[in-house]
Amino acid sequence: MSAVKKVNTEATSALYDFEEIKLSDKLYTKFATKMYELAGVDLPFTPKNHALIRNRIVKLLRRHSLKSYEEYWGLLERGNNDLIQEFISALTTNMTSFYRESNHFDFLQKALPELAKKCGNDLRMWCAAASTGQEPYTIAITACEAQAEMPSAKVRLLATDIDLQVLKKASVGTYEEREMQGLPPVQRSKYFEKVKSNGDEFFRAKDQIHNMIRFAQFNLMNPKYEFQHKFHVIFCRNVLIYFDEATTKRVIDNLTSCLAPGGYLILGHSESGNVKHSNLKPLSRAVYQKI
Repeated sequence: MSAVKKVNTEATSALYDFEEIKLSDKLYTKFATKMYELAGVDLPFTPKNHALIRNRIVKLLRRHSLKSYEEYWGLLERGNNDLIQEFISALTTNMTSFYRESNHFDFLQKALPELAKKCGNDLRMWCAAASTGQEPYTIAITACEAQAEMPSAKVRLLATDIDLQVLKKASVGTYEEREMQGLPPVQRSKYFEKVKSNGDEFFRAKDQIHNMIRFAQFNLMNPKYEFQHKFHVIFCRNVLIYFDEATTKRVIDNLTSCLAPGGYLILGHSESGNVKHSNLKPLSRAVYQKI
């Protein structure tokens, strides 16, 4: 019993030591600048952002058995792509759910049949911030629900994210009960199947929607978006809120260049005021059409 108490005391002490490690303002600026360069995420110095970076990177200190943020910065500067991806993943905020901002999917279901006619039944869509996958699967479900009105349409959906960790989860398409929030019971049973692993129950996307989606890593900070075909619908929701004005303009320009004429760009509700582009016409809240 005394041995157990000793181990627990040492673990508590180690945790306390990590919590006591200070992140200097100078090093905070280095981490924030690095994140801006890698992912375009703007983290101006505020107490909230300082706490965010500190709390997320302290987990990486534990992972690598480091004793200071300076040590981690040195590791990051010398690091390989895996360390860079780990850093991006740690500082990226991934909030998502099925049918988030549901009016966009109501709009999409009505718009898809008309789009299918215009594009010769070869519909291409892009979800540019896929996170753990609930959004692209909702898009795929919406396309399936509209299939009766466009029986000959072939729907292709590209789902991308900068964060490889969440993208891997999305590509598997398996979720716990709590992660199924927002998906109505009828659609849950129609498009997902129950599976068990180690005694736990999960929900896995059926082939009908899973095979519709291609997952790939993509950084919206790329200077040019070079795709073989134009997209008829692009979802890029709740990403621009992390960018500064110059980055937002550049990303909107690039997204618009990837849209087919008459195609739709769909942003997050809180981002609708960020769009100023001569080739985009606002249709409804955070929905724009290329003209």
